[in-house]
Amino acid sequence: MVNIKRIAIIIFFIICGCAKKSSLERIVEGDFSLVAKGTYRGTTKFLRDGGAYIELVSLLRGEIEKKEEVLPLITRKYFFVPQKMEFNFKFAALDEEKRCLILRYFARVVNHPIYAGYQIQFVYDIETKRLIKIYTSEVPLE
Repeated sequence: MVNIKRIAIIIFFIICGCAKKSSLERIVEGDFSLVAKGTYRGTTKFLRDGGAYIELVSLLRGEIEKKEEVLPLITRKYFFVPQKMEFNFKFAALDEEKRCLILRYFARVVNHPIYAGYQIQFVYDIETKRLIKIYTSEVPLE
């Protein structure tokens, strides 16, 4: 009986230890391997309200917005930002050729002489729903 309990405890710890962390959780822990300074390069089409992908966009937004503390971390990795940033979802876009969805978030910067704010673009593979890249960049005033 004691051996069964020990085996069960060992299996439990193995399963817990093997649980895969999300890409956003890894960023919070300091792993920025998916993040790049710049903007997504590809041919994209704006999706009003998510278009045919409204459910997938909603699902992916939910994952991002559960970990909203990661958004300022991403931007501050590449840019000096002295003030608090509040990111808001702006839109989703589709790259039909690469079969990717791009979700764009934007944080406004108050009283900056050059920049309107910062953007973050999350690039997801449509088929696997896997986050494949994150881009962050400054957005100049127009």
